Amino acid sequence: MSFLYEQVKIGQVTGMRLLGYEGEARRLRVPDSLDGLPVISVGKQAFTEKNHKLEEVTLPAGLLEVESFAFSFCSALRKLNLSDSIVSFHDGAIRTCFNLRDIELKISNNGFVLARRLLGDSDRKLRVKFLFSEEDLQLVFPDYYSNSIEDTRSQAFHIRIDGCGFSYRECVCTGGLRLREYDSLFGRAVSAGDPEAAASIAVSRLMYPRGLSEQAGCVYRDHIRKHMEQILPLCILQENEGWMELLMKEKLLSEADMDTALRLTTEYGLTQLSGELMAYRSNEYGTKKGILTLEDDW
Repeated sequence: MSFLYEQVKIGQVTGMRLLGYEGEARRLRVPDSLDGLPVISVGKQAFTEKNHKLEEVTLPAGLLEVESFAFSFCSALRKLNLSDSIVSFHDGAIRTCFNLRDIELKISNNGFVLARRLLGDSDRKLRVKFLFSEEDLQLVFPDYYSNSIEDTRSQAFHIRIDGCGFSYRECVCTGGLRLREYDSLFGRAVSAGDPEAAASIAVSRLMYPRGLSEQAGCVYRDHIRKHMEQILPLCILQENEGWMELLMKEKLLSEADMDTALRLTTEYGLTQLSGELMAYRSNEYGTKKGILTLEDDW
């Protein structure tokens, strides 16, 4: 792999600052060290539009700093993996990564400070997976839009925020996560007119139920049942791996839903998942007369 770097000192730590990457990888793991020194910084425009193939980047666990526009117009970047060793995350680092959808953040120390900085640097929908030492948590943060509106009478500008994504982000505090408040916002997410975001929120909370109250869980399950027709096609997308299994685990699939689910998994060649669905149907509703078996020609 072709990395460009220079030696720097951050506080009392001497290490390497990553200045650029000239490889062709789609999934890249930045090494922990270069030339015997730890990688402690990702410099300005270390990754740019020239790295148009990059889809996923994993940053080293000992990283201390990510500078402004570190990922400048990385158009293909969809996932970023990092840890809360980062103490300095500069504005604009991921702002121009318009296709970034997933972040995995390993929590050890001050992860929620970093989480706030990450979420504040993007107004697009983000799915953040918090990796704890015990029970992991995945939260979806919808997008939002902000506009400056001039008030000529008072000679001032007011900020108008549309969408519920900003309110969801406010549930992440420097001291932790306000999960009850997060769950209480679901009605706003549903009424925002983005069914995919609402589905992602509901499924993620059931899939990773850390801090989930019984009442909130019922709300999410009811939403999924009522909108199963829109949710099932989302289950077969690669980025939503595990959704269909969650629906079976929670027993949310009605007998009528099974035809649609089996048709979709068959259409996309998901043979193993088709088999799991057929076993689920048999256990929950009995064998349906005339249904195809795995030996049949799909």
